[in-house]
Amino acid sequence: MNAPDVQKTPQSLSQYARTQGLIAALINAVLNPVLAWVNNRNMEFMMLSGNRGIVMDTVITSVVVSVLVALFVAWGVRRDLKAGRLTATNEFRRKGRLLSCLPSQAWAFGLILGFGIAFVLTPLTLALFHLIGIFGFSFAAFALFKAVYTGLLAFVVTRLVIFQQLLLVPKT
Repeated sequence: MNAPDVQKTPQSLSQYARTQGLIAALINAVLNPVLAWVNNRNMEFMMLSGNRGIVMDTVITSVVVSVLVALFVAWGVRRDLKAGRLTATNEFRRKGRLLSCLPSQAWAFGLILGFGIAFVLTPLTLALFHLIGIFGFSFAAFALFKAVYTGLLAFVVTRLVIFQQLLLVPKT
């Protein structure tokens, strides 16, 4: 006796984007502090600026995380579209005008997002820290900052990549 064919309904776009964003955030919030420890095994105090400072680390992290997340998420969106787990609806197309002006290749999209985020958020963060009198972090505080920052970064980039990839699907 065969089991009845149960068709799974695709997730709503917002649910899909939220789930994928949370997965990317969790992975990056765990992985990036570990990578910071590998780079600073002595767990020394980290200055905000300078050659191995938090600012330079944040700029590099913003670009690398954005590109990698864009590549993985774009691949996942295409896979899920093909498998029917996600459908491109017209509900979000009006909101995606800016995204449609950016490159369609995931690596280029991620690179632009990474540099854009790095060169907007990093100076603002540095200015805020200077204003409140913070000029460096203990390694534990830096690892916590890195976990929160990369988690939020991965969440935002994931959602943007999902919406951008869905804009590439022909209208039905």
